[in-house]
Amino acid sequence: MTSPDNKNKAPIKASPIVVMGVKFRKEIILLAAVLIAFGIYALKVMDKNEFPDFTIREGVVGAIYPGATVEQIEDEVLKPIEDYIFSYKEVDKTKTYSRITAGTLIVFVELDDNVENTTSFWNEFKAGMDGVRLKLPAGVVGVETLSNFGDTSALLITMQSGEKTYRELGEYMDNLKDRLRSIESVGTMQVFGKQNEQISVRFNPEKLQHYALDENTVAATMLAQGFKTTGGELRNGLFSMPIVVEKAIGSVKDVSDMIVLSTPEGSVVRLGDIADVKREYPEAQSYITNNFEKCILLSVQMKPGHNIVDMGGEVDRQLEEFKKEIPEEVTLFKITDQPVVVNSSVTYFLVELIIAIIAVVFVIMLLLPLKVALIAASTIPVAIFISLGLFYAFDIELNTVTLACLIVSLGMIVDNSVVIIDDYVELISEGVDRMSATLRAGTEFFKAIFSATLAISVTFFPFLLTVTGMFRDFLTDFPWGMTIILFVSLLVAELLVPYLQYVLIKEPIYKLQQEAVASGKKKFSFFVSMQKVYDRVIAFCFNWPKTTIAFGIVSVIAGTWIFVSRPFQLMPIAERNQFAVEIFMPSGTSVERTTQVADSLERILSKDDRIVSIASFHGCASPRFQATYAPQVGGSNFAQFIVNTKSNEATIEVLDEYTGRYEAAFPDAFVRFKQLSYSNAAYPVEVRLTGRNMAEIEAVADTFLSVMRGVPGLRSVRSSLDNPLASVIVAPERTAASRLGLNSLILESELVLRYSTGLPLATLWEGDYALPVVLKTASADTASISGLEEEPVGLTGVTSVPLRQIAGLRPEWHPGMLQHRNGIPEISLIAEVERNVNVIDRTEKLMERLDKIEIPDSVTVKRGGEWDTSMSILPQILSALAMAVAIIFFIILFHYSQIDTATLMLLCLTLSIPGAGIGMWLQGTVLSLTCVLGIVSLMGILVRNAIVLLDYAEELRNQGQSLKDAVFNASRRRMRPIFLTSAAATMGVLPMVIGNSALWQPMGVVIFYGTPITMIFILTVIPVAYWMMKSRAKDADKPLKEPLETHLV
Repeated sequence: MTSPDNKNKAPIKASPIVVMGVKFRKEIILLAAVLIAFGIYALKVMDKNEFPDFTIREGVVGAIYPGATVEQIEDEVLKPIEDYIFSYKEVDKTKTYSRITAGTLIVFVELDDNVENTTSFWNEFKAGMDGVRLKLPAGVVGVETLSNFGDTSALLITMQSGEKTYRELGEYMDNLKDRLRSIESVGTMQVFGKQNEQISVRFNPEKLQHYALDENTVAATMLAQGFKTTGGELRNGLFSMPIVVEKAIGSVKDVSDMIVLSTPEGSVVRLGDIADVKREYPEAQSYITNNFEKCILLSVQMKPGHNIVDMGGEVDRQLEEFKKEIPEEVTLFKITDQPVVVNSSVTYFLVELIIAIIAVVFVIMLLLPLKVALIAASTIPVAIFISLGLFYAFDIELNTVTLACLIVSLGMIVDNSVVIIDDYVELISEGVDRMSATLRAGTEFFKAIFSATLAISVTFFPFLLTVTGMFRDFLTDFPWGMTIILFVSLLVAELLVPYLQYVLIKEPIYKLQQEAVASGKKKFSFFVSMQKVYDRVIAFCFNWPKTTIAFGIVSVIAGTWIFVSRPFQLMPIAERNQFAVEIFMPSGTSVERTTQVADSLERILSKDDRIVSIASFHGCASPRFQATYAPQVGGSNFAQFIVNTKSNEATIEVLDEYTGRYEAAFPDAFVRFKQLSYSNAAYPVEVRLTGRNMAEIEAVADTFLSVMRGVPGLRSVRSSLDNPLASVIVAPERTAASRLGLNSLILESELVLRYSTGLPLATLWEGDYALPVVLKTASADTASISGLEEEPVGLTGVTSVPLRQIAGLRPEWHPGMLQHRNGIPEISLIAEVERNVNVIDRTEKLMERLDKIEIPDSVTVKRGGEWDTSMSILPQILSALAMAVAIIFFIILFHYSQIDTATLMLLCLTLSIPGAGIGMWLQGTVLSLTCVLGIVSLMGILVRNAIVLLDYAEELRNQGQSLKDAVFNASRRRMRPIFLTSAAATMGVLPMVIGNSALWQPMGVVIFYGTPITMIFILTVIPVAYWMMKSRAKDADKPLKEPLETHLV
């Protein structure tokens, strides 16, 4: 086979962009210096975050209907609210569901992924809810819509003390809020866990009867004696003057001294004579502790468009100043600190970026002559800092996604420069003068590297067209980041590199190197030796073309099998020195009983040295402190911990040790150890049963539950139906009641007063501190059914009878909870998975068993949990992948104007699969979203190198070589730059591979292993396949009569 003779090339017209770079070199170097300086400045001031901002499309509608059963709420309250909710086309009906417990309804409203302006929607929605309230029963005491359910706290700060009261802590907290409000970036602040004092009035039944009084009469008398202070105003033609009636009641003593009865003889009965009046903190229905110490919690959110790291620094400075103003026994603790998380995450990625740059530079310096390596290496910081400046200019923040773009593109940044420098050195080695060589090198490859750069950058944009919701928010910056970086590197290669190589490289380095090895002056040259080995390999491939193609096909088949057999996990767990614990008790469980379980577990955890702090939420849930961790809805049967550990590794160790030991250690309690993740699925495994016949659904649920408990790898299997809840039905006997002048309304009001936490009567104010006055009876806090039967009921304290004489009492069982989805009754069967077990795999195994069970046609079975989240997004990812392949095809078709070449390149994209599959298998990596991004990057690298090789083959054919000689010599000639760029791309992602980022490691693994293996196919299979395809044409092995339209010129 003949060798190329570049001396016989026809003169070509230099590309304007290369000419401009040489002609205006001083101006361009100055501009580059300015842009680099701007990039350094941008790195300091640009917004930083862990991830892009997510649009949370969730809201909650809650309603309270005291005394109503779940069936009543379902019929009377849920139905009109659901009708209203589903009247909006923006609502995603399949994801909107409701939960009903005794006296409470909560509807979780999920909006469609394409809804961008959520604020506008919720404003309109809330306005419409005012009309819905009017249609609800009079007993519904509250309906509220929470549109801030998805807001994520940047900081959760506890203020705790074992000595100070809640009121004192509240005053300190108000002062802290005033301080933080002065920080421009601080947004909404909310206080949780604060307990308010009240003035409790507990009636003494014997004394009431002694004075012939009853609770209702006393309450009416109290209401008329001084709680209202409105006095009207005086007006004349010139001014108005308000009339203020001085408050008659302003303290506990004033309340106790209120006259509730006076006789004609002048005797008076005061409230203190018939009731115990005292100021107290009521029995808490929910509260928060931190390390067993009572506390209140401040949630701090950040305004959009600010730097969370800077905000965290300003908050820390204010906290340090504030600590000087509060007593020593009051302490502050940050249980979640997003600024620190973001700063450490960004810093970690910046360190990875620096390591990657060092690795790439090391490879270049090792494999290339010093001057060539210096030029190629210098393009890396130039391109990176200019790109950072453009990120800042285009309002692209610095987060792990954009930093991943920088790391992944390091090898690609070097690619353009290496190709041009390599061609320049080769040209001067063949006798071309340096200026002609530098203009020709930049010109010859401009179209090739432009098409290759376009192919890589554009192929990421389909993800923005097909992927929706939070995943689209996550990916938004990636295509733009890659496009900016790659085109900056292209401009650097075409504008700066030609002049730098002209100035610094004056000798034919490669030729001198080969001569030195040949003469024995230099004992070893890596590339000379490698070239000899490759020459034998490519010669073998051309001598055995069918074997070479078969090798490629078998590799693709085997690689595809390995690739698709990898476990699938769309989004991994998050690396945090923090985890959550959720404790679920049966419906109706008191806060006291739930606290007993929570305190027992908390004391066990607190003894572990790896645990720093435990914030405990009793009867309530924490605010959202991570975008993908949706807060639970609290209740007396729920408790939650936020546990901080010493390190990310300690979190995994603690969870591995405690999860299996304590998740089922407490009777009647489900304990869920929740490792934070990037997935927004509420539960790992969920099976949803829907239908109109609840009896049939329950029967199927019981059968399914028994099967689920037998599936290996599943644990904590339970149903959303919960345990049945007992209630006492009071059925008044109208005849007996009417004899006493009683009716249902009077009976209800008396029972509410006596068997509730109290009847709020009025509010006293001490400055800005509210003190509710609450009427109670001895049975308000504790009572029994037997006591209820003997409860005296009547018009006055003298005329009364036991309740059993005017009403029948019977126990009745109701479901502990009812659930609807899309307006249809549903039962969810929920399960956790064992540690380090693949959720998708367990769900598939479970459904294989459940699908064999015959169920009524009226019952529908659907998968939820991680499987539903992953499989709903998977078609969108595959669509984006298909669009990316199509874009690559049309770019190649436009570049070559040859359908057969474009088709061949399309088929050759499959050669990127074997390397990716082998790498994932060796590293034990799961198939994830970032893994797909790695595949797309790998396809781009393949296309880039293949274009460089095949374009040169076309050029050689134009010089008169036969097809086989042209392809053969192009392969030999382009081996060196293809190897260099592949080595650079491989080493660039090395920090990702050896790092501990579960999110980005799969992408690094795909590129690290896939690039060198794909390089082998590029240098062997693709040249042979191209030759065999083109050789079918007539006179293919003869020199061309007319030159091809080469894409190097």
